[in-house]
Amino acid sequence: MIRFLFHSGTREKNADGSVRNVGIAHNSAFYFAARNVAKDYTNGEKRSIKITTAADMVKKINVCATKSVASLDVFCHGTPYSLNFSIKENENCGLVTGWMAKQGLRAYYSSWDDGIYNFSSDSRYVSNIDFKVFVNDARIQIHGCNTARGSMPGNTLVEEFSEQIYKAGRKKAYVIGHTDKSNPNINGSKTTIKQQDYRHGERSIYHNGKLIKKTKKKGIITHTEIQELIK
Repeated sequence: MIRFLFHSGTREKNADGSVRNVGIAHNSAFYFAARNVAKDYTNGEKRSIKITTAADMVKKINVCATKSVASLDVFCHGTPYSLNFSIKENENCGLVTGWMAKQGLRAYYSSWDDGIYNFSSDSRYVSNIDFKVFVNDARIQIHGCNTARGSMPGNTLVEEFSEQIYKAGRKKAYVIGHTDKSNPNINGSKTTIKQQDYRHGERSIYHNGKLIKKTKKKGIITHTEIQELIK
């Protein structure tokens, strides 16, 4: 039984090749948050992987055997429609809900000052994932900002994930995401580097594209309590 924990994805170099310290700092927070989530999984083969591109992430998932993946956690920057990974400035190589969302994000992030915002050939859609590799009651957690934001046109990222995995026959699978901005300061200003964890603030839980619970519970939302909601 495999448990994927993909973390980072933020650009660590500027266009001129110099070090982008803010990117390194963000990736550090995602890394320590992944470590803390991994501690709460008491079984399974934990695969903690630094994100490069969505193409690489999808490939690593899709080569797994059918019904072998128990959970997927992704720690990165997000929007209601995307997981934002980047290597080059103004170029997203992350995961997107669909073609229309990609066009909207391209228009939203492009500007006269910063130039045209594009998606690289290494970006992927949620539908590119082979959800048959997941077990029937798989757990997916997205730890970035706004991926379960309410009252948005079309499917949010969390809704899309939950619909796609249900269509693949995983009838008890569910997806957890933040309804607003997320941050790693689980213990407020007293949070140490090693304590960083995004599991606080308001989160929504979706099953087959439908909201089954909103919660502000701090820390882990147990698998057992969510399965009770699905019943």
